[in-house]
Amino acid sequence: MQFFTTLLAAAAVLATATEGASITLQPGINKWPALRDMSGFNLGANRASDNACKTTADWQKEFNTIKNTWGAKNAANKKAKFGAVKIFSTSDCNALALAAPAAKAVGIKIWAGIWGSDDVKFAQEKKALENAIRAHGASWLMGINVGSEALYRKEITAQKLAQQIYDVKGMVQKSLKASKVPVGSADTWTSWVKAENKPVIAACDIILMNGFPYWQGAKIADGLLKFQEAIANTRRAIGSNKPFMIGETGWPTAGKNFEVAVPNLPNLKTYWKDVTCWLMLRDYPFFWFSGFDEPNRETGEYGVVERNFGIAYSGGTPKVEMDISKLQC
Repeated sequence: MQFFTTLLAAAAVLATATEGASITLQPGINKWPALRDMSGFNLGANRASDNACKTTADWQKEFNTIKNTWGAKNAANKKAKFGAVKIFSTSDCNALALAAPAAKAVGIKIWAGIWGSDDVKFAQEKKALENAIRAHGASWLMGINVGSEALYRKEITAQKLAQQIYDVKGMVQKSLKASKVPVGSADTWTSWVKAENKPVIAACDIILMNGFPYWQGAKIADGLLKFQEAIANTRRAIGSNKPFMIGETGWPTAGKNFEVAVPNLPNLKTYWKDVTCWLMLRDYPFFWFSGFDEPNRETGEYGVVERNFGIAYSGGTPKVEMDISKLQC
């Protein structure tokens, strides 16, 4: 079947699209040309070995693995060079101050997260971002998201989050003259489709969607379908001209089943191939969740699941094929 002419006509139509040649789905992304071929991984700020805060050397080691080991396997594929990473906080563990020089040394880009929350925390996050740009320029900074599932968790109102986004945009793009750095927000597709969150959509240069078929209780055979439906629903809500990318997606390899979703290595390999091939064929920028397993991440009923979302084991060995040509997309 042919891919439908208007992307957001219906989620069901998107879900039935066949694999084919690369298709430009979102003309709005052209405003941020650096994002067109972006792919990478989410990273936490704590070391896997002892949960201590990462040092610059720790960041540099992980950046080298992602860009110069995994990405180097795809030298002929500009969409799979894994030239970017996304971090969740600028101030926690002094993350941005320590990661920025590592990124410059390796030649990788950082997408910086700012917690959308109370005024005190927001001020800390914003200041850490400002300090990093003043100290290191902005050449290493790919983009910024203000809020990470803050709407989903109801940590902040849409009106206040929108105000924080405008605040960061003013500082970065105008005061610090980093006009090529987009500022958006990351949230679940279920948040983006809610009418009350439209003020946030309006404030964003770009929308980052987090989508996890595992947490929807999907069997792996339906994983790509569920993911496609989430994208279609989100893009229908935000508008076809609003720049859009994937902030998080992935599949765990250990822990408890969630309904009929089974966390294991074969399912991750299936999801990695299906989703990565589909995203690259359709020019969607994306960040996979996550780069490495985090054995100290959290406890609780699904703690084991949360600790095993890495595309690689905590020691750095990939769980999947990183040479995209071998996936036979």
